[in-house]
Amino acid sequence: MFSRTIARRRAKEEGEKPFWISYADLMTAMMMLFFIVMAVSLIVITNPGPEQEHEKRVRNLCEEIKRVAEGVKDVTVDCLTNRINFGPQAFFATGRFELSSDTKLKLREVVPLIISVASKNSDSHLLRRVVIEGYASRSGSYLLNLQLSMRRAEEVLCSLFEGSRPNERALTLKEKQVVRDLFLVGGYSFNDAGNKTDQEAQRVEFRLEFHGYRDDAASERPATGPADGDLESFGTCRPRVLG
Repeated sequence: MFSRTIARRRAKEEGEKPFWISYADLMTAMMMLFFIVMAVSLIVITNPGPEQEHEKRVRNLCEEIKRVAEGVKDVTVDCLTNRINFGPQAFFATGRFELSSDTKLKLREVVPLIISVASKNSDSHLLRRVVIEGYASRSGSYLLNLQLSMRRAEEVLCSLFEGSRPNERALTLKEKQVVRDLFLVGGYSFNDAGNKTDQEAQRVEFRLEFHGYRDDAASERPATGPADGDLESFGTCRPRVLG
């Protein structure tokens, strides 16, 4: 009887062996899979692909613009939204689009910094354009504010081509040519007013647009205007009367 009990126990143990062998194999396979996934993840992190490398270069270009603009009071560059904000000096009076002399001076201080980076940085070709965006408050109709916000953006652009008072910096001919080829204007009425006060909504901002990874930056560069030295090619802005 004792021998039969040992035989049954031995048979049970022999029957359980395939289960534990299969279980051990499963755990080994799962561990190997885990190590493979970890290795691939590390390779991706430490060796980014071309798209991630492009995004890094764009971010670095924006950070360079942010760095050179740090010394200008009230000017902030947000590289998450790619926007340049000029603070209270870029606010407009209700129903008006004229710029103060101090605001014009600040614009002539900031824009050459952007142009400098756009001209000298090795990745400057990634900057597609700079959009001057005009905004309005909810006071008044949509179409009137659309026209008003566009005039505010136009006024900023036109101010860059004006002469300057004594001892004030004016844009050079070369800088004006870059503005002509790189800068655009847009009016957004009160579409971005949100929870802003009327004063905060009545403003202008710069938006930096960069080429995407799959863009052909060379083919999308803006066409250059007339030859260097042709001052008359810039023309004149329309009279400062809304309507």
